[in-house]
Amino acid sequence: MIFGSAAAATAPRFIPDDETRGWLAEALVHVINHLGAAALAPRWLADPKPRGLPAATDLDSLFELICGLQEQLGQGDVEFTLLEMEPGNPSVPPGFQPVGDPTGHLMHTFARGADEKIILVSGGLFRVKELLMASIARELGRIGLMQAGPSEAIATLDDEAAAELAGVALGMAPWIANGAYIFENSCCGGGCGINLREIRAGLSLPEICYALALDARRKGMSRWGGGKGLLPTQKAAFKASWSATAKNGAVEALPAATDKALRA
Repeated sequence: MIFGSAAAATAPRFIPDDETRGWLAEALVHVINHLGAAALAPRWLADPKPRGLPAATDLDSLFELICGLQEQLGQGDVEFTLLEMEPGNPSVPPGFQPVGDPTGHLMHTFARGADEKIILVSGGLFRVKELLMASIARELGRIGLMQAGPSEAIATLDDEAAAELAGVALGMAPWIANGAYIFENSCCGGGCGINLREIRAGLSLPEICYALALDARRKGMSRWGGGKGLLPTQKAAFKASWSATAKNGAVEALPAATDKALRA
């Protein structure tokens, strides 16, 4: 039984099964190797308002936030257009195709050729900070994979899982983990006006927290440091995965970061 199932309210399992843990570790190796230097940097972004960057409250401030994060992630030369979904109007100009599966996303990247990119955003996304930051992390992970070029290993992975693992490897795992709780429970605490039952994520909460633990360990972080910024349920799942990754050899197989990460 995985967290988020009907019976999980009484007996949640915060750790994926053995097969899934093995898959996550192997997939994370492929993603890190494909991203290269950007994934080897000792980066760890946990605060919902990154230091020195604006809070995203509308399209303009979201654009500034994404551009600021791109500079930190080695994507400063990647240009994109930010568009808000408009009911009754075509979502993107002709020729643009979704990168991966946009189903159930309030933010998604579309591309036309190798150089033209649009990030399409639903205005409702600004109402739930956790969903907003998780979506940003996923799409910047996706753009990082695109920037690195084609890969046979990455092509074998589910597109949305790969994008989220790329977000993890680039240091944004806490944001994705906090968003995963809302995805799985279809609840933001009330009042957001978003039909969360139609929202989907690539990885479950236990899966993303296990990947978070792997990434924190390869970046030389303590359990305390890796868990900072996580909400209570996510923190409990992370602690369980932290213990599970202590002696199973998965961390040693991951490409190590160039230095110990500092929480930002």
